[in-house]
Parts: sequence; structure tokens; C-alpha cells
Amino acid sequence: MGTVEEKKTRNTKHQQAVLDLLQRAKKTLTADEIKEQIEANINKTTVYRMLDRFIDAGKIHFVTGQNGKSYYALCKDCKEEPVQHIHNHLHFQCENCGNVECLPETLDVPRLKDYKIKETQLLLIGICKTCVTKNT
Repeated sequence: MGTVEEKKTRNTKHQQAVLDLLQRAKKTLTADEIKEQIEANINKTTVYRMLDRFIDAGKIHFVTGQNGKSYYALCKDCKEEPVQHIHNHLHFQCENCGNVECLPETLDVPRLKDYKIKETQLLLIGICKTCVTKNT
């Protein structure tokens, strides 16, 4: 049985593996995809805990797809503190291939008096450019 120090180090390696995977990813990933693609032997609950910590720290964001699954991506251009970390860019989910991607287009998120906005979910659903090209 390992000491607290060993567990902490092992957990840090797992966290770095998840962050490295998201850094290399060309698209958003589900928790299942993350678990399958990292070389560490960890369970899905641990993956979800790490993802929740990364969201709270402002390192990653997620969007809920049409199928109810969460899709995660690394925050690349975020400069706000995590407390005010609102993602105002659009996401697109393809009805054909199922991929969810972050789009560069942004929307102005209104400041609502007497409301505290914690997150935004901006999802467009349709056919992606890859699938449109394949079908023409």
C-alpha cells in the first residue's frame, strides 16, 4: 500500500496525462474516450473527478451534446479567473458523425441583473463540413 506522497504523485501523472491528451486532441472528447486513450489504468469515476477539478480551475470546458453526453476541450484562449470563466464560443455537433467541435465564433453573453451566470452551453446541431463534403 502506497503512502500519501506516492498517491499524490501518481494522481498528478494521471492528471497530466489527461491534460496532454486534451492538448493533442483535434476534437472534443467524452470521459469514455479520455479513459480509453490515456495509458493510465484508472476508472471512469476518477476521470470524471479530474475533469471536474480541471473545469473548476478553468483549464478545460465542456458542452453537453444532443445525446446528453459531456464533451471536453482544453481552454486555449481563456484569460478570465475561474470564478468568472464563461465560454461564449459556439460548439457544433454533427448529426451524421457525432463529432462535437469548438468553433471560433463568439456571442456576447448578457450580464443579467440579480443573476450569477456560472456557465454557458452554446451548441449548434447540423452536418459538419467533413460530412457535407463526403455526401456531395
